[in-house]
Amino acid sequence: MHQHLYINRDTMDEIENYLSLTEPPGIILQGIPGLGQELAARYIAAKLLKCQESDLEKNPDYYQTTQSALKVDDIEQLLEASRRNSIGDVKVFILFCAHTVSRTAQNRLLKLLEDRASSNKLIIVSEKDSLLDTIKSRCYSVLFHPLREEAMEKYLKELKIDKDCIGFVGFLAENAPYSITASMEGINEYMNCYRRIRQITLRENLLQLLHVLKEKDDNEFFKNHEAHPVWNIRMLLYPFYQFLAESTGKVPSKGYPFPDTLYTRSQALEIMEYGLEHLFMAQRSYTKNDYFNLIRYIIQIK
Repeated sequence: MHQHLYINRDTMDEIENYLSLTEPPGIILQGIPGLGQELAARYIAAKLLKCQESDLEKNPDYYQTTQSALKVDDIEQLLEASRRNSIGDVKVFILFCAHTVSRTAQNRLLKLLEDRASSNKLIIVSEKDSLLDTIKSRCYSVLFHPLREEAMEKYLKELKIDKDCIGFVGFLAENAPYSITASMEGINEYMNCYRRIRQITLRENLLQLLHVLKEKDDNEFFKNHEAHPVWNIRMLLYPFYQFLAESTGKVPSKGYPFPDTLYTRSQALEIMEYGLEHLFMAQRSYTKNDYFNLIRYIIQIK
């Protein structure tokens, strides 16, 4: 793993393999947010241009799109830049947020990819497998994986995450390190809420803790964190995940009241299965009522 990039080791090996090619084609960097695709794109660009990453913006042979939803005009501007003569051996273009590009605009990109010997090198960053097959067939693809446990733990220690919450924060972020740095303001509240959940001695107190029934409460948990439905769900599931790990002897028991003294192992398994359904739902849309249903299931399971 490159010393300043917290990227999965196997993923980084794939990137180095790509950079070792004599005539590298375009490259697709795909994975869920927070795994370092944007940083890797700049790393690759600097290697191809034989310059420092800090000098990329000064390099006339470097071009990147905005890191937000792209429009047809953004693609046209990229194509216009690709028609200019290069100063050095290659010109490098980073296409961020490629999963937001329409099929029509994707077809326009094919001209950049058709000539492998061209001086134009396109780096495509996408959160989803939504690119045209004609684009994928012309590119080297790298799938980004979560960090391994030991690397994630090291990263969280560097962020000075409290020791008792390192496992929780890693689980919350699915070992995607840069999703944490993008949401540091909310991490402390998640950690505090997690600590309070682990001390619950009555199932019903879960509702009181999260304020999910107080429609106009400014401190309502879901309202404050509705932009992170997956994190909200995973926060509830982690104590059960930890409980199951403890019950198998994989990790020592910490003796928390919740869920250890309130649930059986079979109940914890059922809750995890139901929670996985909610994680799937949250990939599309997720409401406060959905969240309440999950909490109610946890409280009422028999």
